Amino acid sequence: MALDVFHQVLAKLLEAAGGDPRQMVPFVEVLKQEKLFGSVEMITTRLQSEGWIADAPKRDHVFVTTWGVEELRRTNAAAATPKRAEPKNAAALRAAAEKARALAATLEELAAGTDGTAAQRKAKAKKALAAATEAVEEALG
Repeated sequence: MALDVFHQVLAKLLEAAGGDPRQMVPFVEVLKQEKLFGSVEMITTRLQSEGWIADAPKRDHVFVTTWGVEELRRTNAAAATPKRAEPKNAAALRAAAEKARALAATLEELAAGTDGTAAQRKAKAKKALAAATEAVEEALG
């Protein structure tokens, strides 16, 4: 997951602070380095409204708040979470799941007593069970 501009700026601010939320950071200088100087007001407003930065006593300086640090931890953890690769047999497992759904529908019909004689419904259910079992066996190999 790519970070948006606000999170990128927040990360740069924390980096400039050396990871210390008690350290003042020259906000405008960080934005100049990131070539975002024209967006100072918009970025400042958003970061302050989220509570991620706070004004410092010195002009054009800010503090990264503990909420800002926590937000970066949260977004970095989400970005670092690896996506699991599908197993090689995913398609076969999906096919087996479809057969299992067909079996469930057949069993519902059997319970309702519709569509043919009891022997026909029983044979249809056994056939659906065999198909689902075979699909699972193939998928799990």
